[in-house]
Amino acid sequence: MKYQQTTHVPNVIFDKYLPQLSFSELKILLYIIRQTYGWKTKKGKRKTRDRITHGQFKTKTGLSRRIISQTIQSLITKELIQVTNYYGNLLHLPSDRKGKISIYYAPYLQTYAKNNTKVGKQKHQAMHNRVYNKTNDTKLKGQKEISQPQRISDWERIQQIRQFQHQ
Repeated sequence: MKYQQTTHVPNVIFDKYLPQLSFSELKILLYIIRQTYGWKTKKGKRKTRDRITHGQFKTKTGLSRRIISQTIQSLITKELIQVTNYYGNLLHLPSDRKGKISIYYAPYLQTYAKNNTKVGKQKHQAMHNRVYNKTNDTKLKGQKEISQPQRISDWERIQQIRQFQHQ
């Protein structure tokens, strides 16, 4: 039996994220999935991102503007959605999104294959094939970074922590 007029929702949402998501997060995430995976382009492929306004979120989910903004930021922090402008530049901070007309939303769901299949595996690259330059790791470069601490956003700090945890 083939279902018509349906949207394919990735299983990882049900298997991994459902217990972790709040009611408003689930509503926003499902609406983004509906607006992307639920539509096909003229070439027959599923959409990867869509321009969605706060008014559309408000109408389709029944949530207030304040809750929508908080929920979008929460989903970005949990790495379940990506928010970009027309050119594909990330808008992960509320200040980046404020006042923008064209904001595009995309589900950012990482799925993992079972049975050791070759989905998403990278080939190992031998060290001698890589370009190595001694000036990349000089003491002077490290000293410059230490003497001038740079401010980073909360989003960048969260990304650094997650990268450190995965190593």
